[in-house]
Amino acid sequence: MPSRSEQHAPSSLSGAPARERSPAEDDYLLYDGDCPACSAYVAMSRLRQLYPGLRIMSARAEPALVAALRGKGYEINEGMILSLDGVIHFGPDATRMIAVLGRSSPSWWRRAALGSLGTAPWARALYPWLNRARQLLLRLLGRRPIG
Repeated sequence: MPSRSEQHAPSSLSGAPARERSPAEDDYLLYDGDCPACSAYVAMSRLRQLYPGLRIMSARAEPALVAALRGKGYEINEGMILSLDGVIHFGPDATRMIAVLGRSSPSWWRRAALGSLGTAPWARALYPWLNRARQLLLRLLGRRPIG
């Protein structure tokens, strides 16, 4: 018989019962909130509306989480981080998972746009180039890398 906390635990994004977690283990998307391209991609995904339990955070406002993730080998300046059910998806894997989550959008345009950047056959090979373009854009805008 499940314990009382298991009986009343909310479901996670995968549908499994949520377990007790520290804030760093919650379901979250961590991205560069000062990057116009990153912000546009996150806004286009509409994950806030599709998955209200998913915390969407700018890495610049979360230095402790950024430091903890760097300690695990994830460099936020090299890619966004999506943590779902305790599994970390980094860089091209994060954009792929965002596209997968976006499949529940009622908008065919949004599904197609997310899929072209996240799940298309060229998406993994394109990601390093997109990240280089992001870094150039930040330099042109006078913005520093995430510290």
